[in-house]
Amino acid sequence: MAETEMNDSEIIEEPRPRRLHFEWLLPVFFRPGRTMQAISREEKGVWLAPLLVLSVLALIVSLAGGPARAAAAQPSGELPPDFQYWPPEQQEQYFQSQQNRASPMVIYGLPALGALAGIWIGWFLLGSILHLALTMVGSRGSNTAALNLAAWASMPFALRFIVQAVYMLTTQQVIQAPGLSGFLPPEAVGFAAFLRPMLAHVDLYTLWMIVLLLIGAAPLTGLGKGKTWAAVILSVILLLALQALPGYIASRLSGLNPTRMFF
Repeated sequence: MAETEMNDSEIIEEPRPRRLHFEWLLPVFFRPGRTMQAISREEKGVWLAPLLVLSVLALIVSLAGGPARAAAAQPSGELPPDFQYWPPEQQEQYFQSQQNRASPMVIYGLPALGALAGIWIGWFLLGSILHLALTMVGSRGSNTAALNLAAWASMPFALRFIVQAVYMLTTQQVIQAPGLSGFLPPEAVGFAAFLRPMLAHVDLYTLWMIVLLLIGAAPLTGLGKGKTWAAVILSVILLLALQALPGYIASRLSGLNPTRMFF
C-alpha cells in the first residue's frame, strides 16, 4: 500500500500544450527563419493566436470603412426614369431599398461578417490545399502542421489591415481597386473578368506570405527546394482562384465591381 502511494506521488503530470503563442507575433516578422521553423515542428495546433489578431484587425478595417460606405449609400435625390408612373407599391419598395442600403447592418454588420468569414475560410482552405499539395510531392507532414503554417504565414496581412484602416480613416474613402486589380478595367470580359478579382488579392503582403510558407514548409517536408516551392506556389494559386470566384460571380450577376471576400 505504501509502495503504491509512493508511486502515485512520483507521477509528474505533463504540462498541457499551449494553444496561444503570442510571443511569436513579432519574431515572425523580425526572425522569420527561426520562428517559422519552430512553428513547423509543433505537433499540436498553434494557429489560434494569429487568427485572433487578424480577426480583430479585420473588424477595425470594417469599422474604418463604415463612414465612407454610409456616405456612398445616401440617396442622390435623383429618382429613376418614369418614377411617377410606377405603382405605389413599387415606389414604396424603391424607397425601402434606399433605406436598407444605409442601415447599420449593411454598413457595418455585413462587411464585418464577410471579413471574418474570409479570414477563417481562407486560412482553412490554404492549410488544407497546402497539406494536399505537400503530400502529393512526398511529404509526410500532418494537416495540423500545414494549418499552423498557413495561419502564421498570413501574419503579413495584419500589416495590410493596418495600412487599409489608416487610409480609409484619413481619406474617408473605400479602396476601389486593391492589389493589382487596378491594372485591368472594371468592364473587363472573358478571362480578364475572372483575373481582375484574383489580382485584387495579390500585393506585397501576398508575396511576403509566400516567402514565410516556403521558409516553414522546407523543414516540414524534408524534400528538395524544387518540390517544396512547386507545392507552395500551386497552393497559393489555387487559393487565389477560389477567392476570386465570389467576386467574379457577383460581378456577373449584378454588374458591380468585384469585391474582396478573403484575406
